[in-house]
Amino acid sequence: MKFNTTPIFLASLLLTSGALAPSANSKPLPKDNAHNVVTLVDLKDFPSWFHEAINREKSVKKKSSLKIKKFNINEKVLGKLKLQESSDTTWYYTIDIGTDSPVECYVFTEFDGPANSLHSMIENSLSAIAELNKKPLSSRYTSALGVGLVGDTPYLALDTLYSVGEGKNKTSGILKGLSAATNNSLQICTHNELGYKKAFLNVFTSFINAFIASEENQEFFESVFVMSINDLPLGYAREKYALDEDGDIVLHTDSAMLAPVDASSVARSDSGAREWSMKDGSMINKVSYSIENNILASSFSLEMRDSKWHVSGELQGKPVNAVLEHNNWLLSGYGSYLAAIELQKSDKISESYPMWVPEADPTSALKVVLSKTPKDPTANLKIDMGPMVMKFLAEKSGIFKHGTIAQGPITIGLQQLYVKGEPQLP
Repeated sequence: MKFNTTPIFLASLLLTSGALAPSANSKPLPKDNAHNVVTLVDLKDFPSWFHEAINREKSVKKKSSLKIKKFNINEKVLGKLKLQESSDTTWYYTIDIGTDSPVECYVFTEFDGPANSLHSMIENSLSAIAELNKKPLSSRYTSALGVGLVGDTPYLALDTLYSVGEGKNKTSGILKGLSAATNNSLQICTHNELGYKKAFLNVFTSFINAFIASEENQEFFESVFVMSINDLPLGYAREKYALDEDGDIVLHTDSAMLAPVDASSVARSDSGAREWSMKDGSMINKVSYSIENNILASSFSLEMRDSKWHVSGELQGKPVNAVLEHNNWLLSGYGSYLAAIELQKSDKISESYPMWVPEADPTSALKVVLSKTPKDPTANLKIDMGPMVMKFLAEKSGIFKHGTIAQGPITIGLQQLYVKGEPQLP
């Protein structure tokens, strides 16, 4: 599932959400506020020693230096950090936090994304655990999922309850995982030890903050949203707007999601896009991609040549080359904010716009209708994209606060996590 984060684009996430949606009957257990995840496995019937272990905590006070010349990083992080392996694209660290098992952190410059890469890391770690214990992996359950924020950087959480061996030889544990993408790289940390959730999160946070400190932020507007289905947080979307050297507006978006398919497996999705727009909100060009379950699902490029919109790329491994029948202007992501602002100021009830929404159809332009909802106490605008309707609350500045999309018994919720600036130039 790929979704964009501007007010109009958010509705496009419903196009593929059915494949990832958890069962309408699934009911997550209470949220663990210390670790910002939702527990999916009821542990009440586990023995007392297990509960004592999972409730253990530790204050990590010792700090050590993290230095990576490639990213201009020279920062202090929590724990006793040691570089174990490195290459041109990967760095592997262990961080001693004073418990039986160290936190393990990885840095990648080549990766699939926070969701796909975190899942792959968990899979590799479980195989290594089985090999280390010389026992086969006998059971596994997705025990927790979550979405959080470190500064302006969103992260995903994935915890797995596992057992190796059988009967008296069975050994159980919880492998905790966190992942985040900063400007130039992906960071993943894992901890294979019962308990110490808060300590693990604090160490991960300090690790991510080292990368954030090295970033140069030139965005005039930035926002992050969390997406949930049936109150289960599945993923996030992030957008950043900046001016390029030509004075045009460049939009960077990325999204990542993990969704339970059954008790032991999760579907994963990562996507990203870069779009250029005129200051009046009209599209210049755009490139986008999506990775589903470790496979490139789509990759598209849209550009104007010879007064026509040309699309090239691939979808599900098949090449796509087309010319849109629509050869006039298209509304950009930045333009969708301007549209929301203008509609709220006007006496009109609705307005329609041509847009390129590759999630719906990469080979044609789509008519999108933006309308006011004066009788809805929870929303002031809605978007119609064919059979899909999304209601959302927007400020006068166009900033999206929250929204919902209903699909049968499933409700998709979108909530703002972070915002900086406004989606309009001074």
